Amino acid sequence: MILGMNLLIGGLIVTVLAVGEPLFLPFLAQQPVDRAATVGFVLTFAGFFMLSAGFVLAIHYDRQRSWYVGETAKSTMYEKDTTAIRTVNETVRELIEEKKKKR
Repeated sequence: MILGMNLLIGGLIVTVLAVGEPLFLPFLAQQPVDRAATVGFVLTFAGFFMLSAGFVLAIHYDRQRSWYVGETAKSTMYEKDTTAIRTVNETVRELIEEKKKKR
């Protein structure tokens, strides 16, 4: 996106300096096409293309990252019903009860 913005601004500046006004199609304004106007048009077109591609890729990679973060969060969540946490005192009491039952 940064490269596209630089090309877009550079193309518009070259077009303004060559033609005198910010035209997106300088070929319609002048019959003899100036090289500077052509370079300005090419830079402007490349800038629009790169800026658009940058926006599309930024949205794509943001969606990919949010999916990955969501899957990571799901895999690390603690499930309350699967494991019961027992204290040392509870474990000792259970062992004492088992021992009493065996006698």
